[in-house]
Amino acid sequence: MTTPQPHSSSFRDPNGFVFEEGGTLYRKVRVSYSDNYNHLINSGLYINLVGKGLLVAHEDSDIAVDRTGRTFKILKPARVPFISYPYEWSFSQLKSAALVTLRIQKFALESGMTLKDASAYNIQFFGTAPALIDTLSFEVYEAGKPWAAYRQFCQHFLAPLALMAYVDLRLSRLIQSHIDGIPLDLACKLLPKRAMLNGHLLMHLHLHARLQTTCEGTPTKNKVGNFPKQALLGLIDSLEAAVLSIHLPKCQSTWSGYYDSNSYSEGTAAKKLVTVRDMLLTTKPKTVFDFGANCGRYSRVAADLGAMTVSIDMDPLCVQRTFSMRLQRKTTESFLWSWI
Repeated sequence: MTTPQPHSSSFRDPNGFVFEEGGTLYRKVRVSYSDNYNHLINSGLYINLVGKGLLVAHEDSDIAVDRTGRTFKILKPARVPFISYPYEWSFSQLKSAALVTLRIQKFALESGMTLKDASAYNIQFFGTAPALIDTLSFEVYEAGKPWAAYRQFCQHFLAPLALMAYVDLRLSRLIQSHIDGIPLDLACKLLPKRAMLNGHLLMHLHLHARLQTTCEGTPTKNKVGNFPKQALLGLIDSLEAAVLSIHLPKCQSTWSGYYDSNSYSEGTAAKKLVTVRDMLLTTKPKTVFDFGANCGRYSRVAADLGAMTVSIDMDPLCVQRTFSMRLQRKTTESFLWSWI
């Protein structure tokens, strides 16, 4: 009988970890999380979120592994077809992931629970649909307790979205070097002053960063009873409004206009589309990687034929346009990210 070893990316949560056995992923849940897990299931929150496509489903597993160490359950989560990371996402992907996180938090509060963290790394895409993959992110809500994940949400979602919109799309790459999220003081230094004309960003980034600096090194008392639930719901609504208020300006990049200014004649471009389609119909691949996908013209051909399609391009604006087109077409088979 083997002893499960945590996956290299699953090391922070003291209540459990993900491990792999025979090519299949499992999640060990420790006894310390049993009350929260039971509430998640018995409150109906789990089935509600899974039914809405907001949480990855799982099933109880009877896999024969060493269950010592105060093991409560072994879960077998549905496998994500393709793993991508926040610093690879387009602006719209990160924005939709942020809104889904807030939506999940609202449903959690309705069921007497709350998200204990709001990491962008806990979200994965099933086609164009983001969903939470960390079942252990929920804990029972304590009346009067502020949202512990507020700072993390601002650092993982709000700061990079603002930097992408007001400065440069490529600044999303800062998430790669700041795995805990972009520090708010750094984001505020990089943002132009006009960004603070957005009252939501002024509150959740600038004033939030100033408060962090002021309180740095000061012992915090996480008092219960001084932050009513109505105020917490108001905070979530305010964060949602902040995310919705951030928009990309109209812009061009080196490759975003390639389809309109290339060496292909109209007839040659049409022939290439037919050739790609014929090759796909002949080979019938289950998975297609489109390297240098630009705005996804040929990726869409593969996705429409039923292949799980991964579009890769070094130009973040191209990836942004590809994802936006997939949203408009309501297609769920294409997985899109930027590789810079």
